Amino acid sequence: MEDLLNKAVENYIKQKEHQKMKPITSNCETSLRQENEELCISKQVLKKKIEELLDLQEQYKSREVAMTRFLEESSGKVTQLSDSIAFFKSIIPDTKKAIASAEKSIDLLENKCQHLEDIISAKDRKIITLVDQILSKIKHSDVTIEPEIYSSTHENKLWAKRHSESEYDLET
Repeated sequence: MEDLLNKAVENYIKQKEHQKMKPITSNCETSLRQENEELCISKQVLKKKIEELLDLQEQYKSREVAMTRFLEESSGKVTQLSDSIAFFKSIIPDTKKAIASAEKSIDLLENKCQHLEDIISAKDRKIITLVDQILSKIKHSDVTIEPEIYSSTHENKLWAKRHSESEYDLET
């Protein structure tokens, strides 16, 4: 742009010099000087404008580079996210199958648990019935006769205590 401006000024000066070859009056000369001064001022203003435009162009280029880097980084992140989405979509059917299998296993275990609870409940009722029968027979039997088999360690200790007391108490 500066070169174009310089050429325009040179052309203008050449043109004015051709006009000088003709007889020039003092008014023309004054007018040409004023025009030349105005052109010089315009040239300086244009130089400043060109410098400002070049600075703006540099800022634009640096921003363009920054945006390009950002876009490249974003592109990499988008690719990663796309890959992750594809992976998770691919494992969804397997996960659904695993969940269905786990639900079936849970149902089977719950059924077995319920069956075992029913068995335990039936055995508990049977034990209660047997204990009731044993207790009803014990009420009629002599509690002073030592059993051959002890039902608990507490009962064993109780009979051992009775033995030791009977050694000193002749009435027992």
